[in-house]
Amino acid sequence: MNSERPRKRRSILDYQAEQENILKTRENLLNDINLQTKGNDNIHSKRKLKEKEKSVKINENIKKYDYDDYELNNMDYDSACQFDKRTCLRTYWSVIKREHYVVFTFISKYDHNLFYIKIERFFILICTEMTMNGMFFVHETMYKKKTGGTSFAQRLPQIIFSILVTHVMEIILCYLSMTDKHYYEIKALPKIHKNDERVFDILKCIRNKLTGFFIFTFLVFLFHWYFISAFCAVYQNTQLIFLRDSGISILVSLVDPFFIYGITCLLRAISLSICCKKKLCCIYKLSDIIPIF
Repeated sequence: MNSERPRKRRSILDYQAEQENILKTRENLLNDINLQTKGNDNIHSKRKLKEKEKSVKINENIKKYDYDDYELNNMDYDSACQFDKRTCLRTYWSVIKREHYVVFTFISKYDHNLFYIKIERFFILICTEMTMNGMFFVHETMYKKKTGGTSFAQRLPQIIFSILVTHVMEIILCYLSMTDKHYYEIKALPKIHKNDERVFDILKCIRNKLTGFFIFTFLVFLFHWYFISAFCAVYQNTQLIFLRDSGISILVSLVDPFFIYGITCLLRAISLSICCKKKLCCIYKLSDIIPIF
């Protein structure tokens, strides 16, 4: 009996020790699990922060490049101050690509305008220059033109008049042929309304304008063809002078947009560069008058 009692005491002590060890192991396991979950939470939180930073950068890039040149050039003053961060040179080139008819026809791409319309517009402007030069060959100065007695100063009104008429013709052709404006009208519509009658009305407007463009250019081409052929048939000795003056007028008409749009882009850059200090909305509107389309 005496020998069994210490065994029982030992077993109870052992049982208590085992229970304490089990509790300690459970506590250690719980601590390890908590540490692991905290570590995982930290990892997940770091991943979430990185994903948020990436999404913010992507959104910033989208905000920077969400607007193209046409949209930036046609913004109001407050919107341009906020979104138009281009340099003056880049703005100048974006305007030249759309308004200079040689650059617009052969260099500018992906501008939402039809290429064959550009080609027809280019040729009709060249023919307009030639026709306007032919109209200035009056009988009083025909002999001087033939003998080369006229100076450049005397031919200057002829050149200016032909350029002005060509620019007026260009405005009419821009109104009838430019389809990019209507593209951005459709783009500006909410997605919910892009299947309603507004889109079909815009497409109908494009069709009517292009129909008017083809009819107008056909009649103008007929007039140019008749006038130039009749002029060269009647005044055969002045054909070289006629071609020379037409070439000078075409050359000047190709150069003058660089100066005109350079002034307008400079005014625009001035109005936007110090917009945080002063409101120069008047200068911005003045720069927005040209180009008309």
